[in-house]
Amino acid sequence: MSNRKSDYIRRGAQRRRDVRIEGGHQAPRRPGGDDAMRALCHDLIQPLATISLLADPQVLDSKERLSRIQHEVAWLTELVGSVLGDAPGDDPGLLDLRDVATYAVSCCALVTSSTVTIEAEEPVPVLASRVSLVRALICLLDNAARAAGTDGHVAVVVRTDAPWAVLRVVDDGPGLGRLVPQHSIGLVTVAAVLEECRGRLRLENGVHGGAVATVELPLLPWAEAR
Repeated sequence: MSNRKSDYIRRGAQRRRDVRIEGGHQAPRRPGGDDAMRALCHDLIQPLATISLLADPQVLDSKERLSRIQHEVAWLTELVGSVLGDAPGDDPGLLDLRDVATYAVSCCALVTSSTVTIEAEEPVPVLASRVSLVRALICLLDNAARAAGTDGHVAVVVRTDAPWAVLRVVDDGPGLGRLVPQHSIGLVTVAAVLEECRGRLRLENGVHGGAVATVELPLLPWAEAR
């Protein structure tokens, strides 16, 4: 590992207290203790709903159902392990944001009634905890799909805009403030993850309607990531 890469990892591993959620939304405080358990319970809903759906033999053929169940069980194991502190995937490491986004979308596929598309450049390297970042993106995708509703559309766009790696979740729902309010546990998770990654989140209404959640993380030069 090069000295430059080592220095970057050390700098990136330092937590910031000034994570920004822009667009008029105040950053929730980092969950801890009971809040961390509430956040975990919130995040368990999606994989458990998927497994429940897969219990119906008419949903998919046997081979694909087994593969999907294995996928969800693996994610559940990582998710719980990250909260208990024994998940190796929760340590900060070099990631391609495209891969993280693709995995997050795959976790939501069966329980999302909206159509979800991914547009990604290559590569988009970042320094982050994979499990934590997947959790954050699933939260944003879940919010977007709820806003878009049945037959709605959600677009995930991953690109570079130096010095940032940028991920946008765009929905064609009614826009911010136009849905029945729910708890903010998901945004608490997102804020905590971005705090660790030295990133930021911006929430705003789309130009042509709907809402846009923009995640920005420090972009790691790909040459240093190798």
